[in-house]
Amino acid sequence: MRRNKKNQLFFRGVAGIILVSFTVVFAAGCASKEEEKAKHFDKAKEYIARNELKKAVIELKNVVQLDPKDDAAYEQLGEIHLKLKEHGEAFQFYTRAVSVNPENTKAQLKLGQMLLLGRKTDEARKKADMVLEKFPDHVGALELLSAVQVQENDLEGGIKTLEKAASLNPNHFNTQLSLGRLLLLKGNLDKAEEHYQKAIALDPSSSVPYVELSRIYAGKGEWDKAETVLKRMILTSDSTYQALHVLASFYESTQKFAQAEQTYVKAVDAAPQGDVAPLVLLAAYYGRVGSYERALQAMQKVAEIRKDDLDVLVSIGQLHFYFNKVQEAEATVDKVIEKKKGHLDANLLKGRIFVARKDFVNALERFDGVLRESPNNGPAYYFRGLCHIEKGDQKMGQQDLLRALEFSPGLLDARLLLAGFYLKDRNADLARQQIDAAAKISPQNPHVLMHAGGLKVLEGDLKGAEEIYSRIIRADANYAPAYTQLGLIYNLTNRKPEALKFFNKALALSPHQTEALSLIVGLWVRDKEYDEALKACEDLKKKVTPSQASLAHIEYLEGRIFLAKKDYKSAENRFKKAVEKEPANLAAYVALAEIYAKEKRFDEAIKEYEGVIAKNPKYVAGYMALGTIYDQK
Repeated sequence: MRRNKKNQLFFRGVAGIILVSFTVVFAAGCASKEEEKAKHFDKAKEYIARNELKKAVIELKNVVQLDPKDDAAYEQLGEIHLKLKEHGEAFQFYTRAVSVNPENTKAQLKLGQMLLLGRKTDEARKKADMVLEKFPDHVGALELLSAVQVQENDLEGGIKTLEKAASLNPNHFNTQLSLGRLLLLKGNLDKAEEHYQKAIALDPSSSVPYVELSRIYAGKGEWDKAETVLKRMILTSDSTYQALHVLASFYESTQKFAQAEQTYVKAVDAAPQGDVAPLVLLAAYYGRVGSYERALQAMQKVAEIRKDDLDVLVSIGQLHFYFNKVQEAEATVDKVIEKKKGHLDANLLKGRIFVARKDFVNALERFDGVLRESPNNGPAYYFRGLCHIEKGDQKMGQQDLLRALEFSPGLLDARLLLAGFYLKDRNADLARQQIDAAAKISPQNPHVLMHAGGLKVLEGDLKGAEEIYSRIIRADANYAPAYTQLGLIYNLTNRKPEALKFFNKALALSPHQTEALSLIVGLWVRDKEYDEALKACEDLKKKVTPSQASLAHIEYLEGRIFLAKKDYKSAENRFKKAVEKEPANLAAYVALAEIYAKEKRFDEAIKEYEGVIAKNPKYVAGYMALGTIYDQK
């Protein structure tokens, strides 16, 4: 009995020791895990401070592996991926943060901002409402709500919400900046200026409010004030060379080219060693002002700094191509493709070179290859669409242009091409969609305004069209196409003297714009004033002598005048001259065939129509004319 009692005491003692040991080990294990987490977190902070973000991601992933419920680590991962512009990963980690801890307000609001950028307005509003329900005076949530309201086209509501945020915290930089922007949108320039000044006072090192304030002054024509603000920005900015770029752009936009160049060069001198961005911007400036040699020199300096950088070589190739140095562009891009066969930008440029040479088969092959590797490449769809259009497949071309805009909505040329097709097809609704979108991208662009005028004509609003074309001429008195269109308006409204005046002005500005001559000839022929029509043609011949295409068109027009006079021999002679000067002028072949058919010279007519059909197999009228001739024969 006594022995059993001893055993019991012994086992109790052992159990106690085991329990104590287990507790100590467990506690030590927990402490070790927490210490490990803290160590990874600290390392991540160090990497973030040194801007070594990829390394910080590794450390934070170690944290969440040790503790899958650490919402702060998920939130930090989301923040880093945003800085790395990896938006999908950022969204994923913010989502994990709020799933682990729905009370993580910062992550909720970040998700709201990302949802808003993705045009998911309702979901973004839910995030703002969720935070405001618990914290009605949360400035960040009020800012998100304001942005939602603006996206819902409630500008007034957005302003009121931000004014509430500003009253709660007048020293919040983003609130003051956002208020300035919304008031500017509303057209309240004085109030906008006031809030931009407050934003500058709160953070003098941020360049954004200076730039936007300078635009207000520029919009009012107060150029000296705009320049002063930008110079202040340079004195206080954290990034001097980037601020210099802004000032240089200002000088360029105001056509102070000497000061623009000096400032771009200063930016190069102020940049950190090895940073080639200012040199690239200097090269782009030289390109815009038409200085090929200087642009090339700047890019060659970039290539010296970034040895073996294929992207730099492609940029040099693009520079050659921009200045129509096609051989140099091809030689440069071929070097890139030799080193890296699948380089997307190099293949895209190679395709464009093929387009320039009208080698559409090889161009299409290149663009197809780019799109296989990069299915969301808007420019590749655009250039492939151009190839289809040039090959006569308008339907395929339009489809590619629409795909281009799906991935690159800012492609102005694609919108203008589509608008032109829709206007030609008399589809006012589709034309309006593209013209409105183009106007948002470049509201003063003369090509955009020309299409807007064309839409007014299609809608029967000739007065509105006249106002638009007149506005283009007021902005640029040397823009010939606007004079042609105004002449058409005057012609449609039975104002022949004004129409002729504007057609002649268009020709004076641009002698190779033969559309205006066609319209002049049409007016004189309509009134049977054939000598005046022929005189207009002969006068223009003297001005376009070097251009065979323009001369061919004039010969063709003279042929039409003689046809109207029923002088078939002279007409035939002019059409033959047109073909000699421009063998691709199909209209001249058709006109010759019409003369031969009228004179019952059927074999010659058949030969001409067959020649036209060989060049353009889709020319339905040619087949019909041939059928008629065979019947007559």
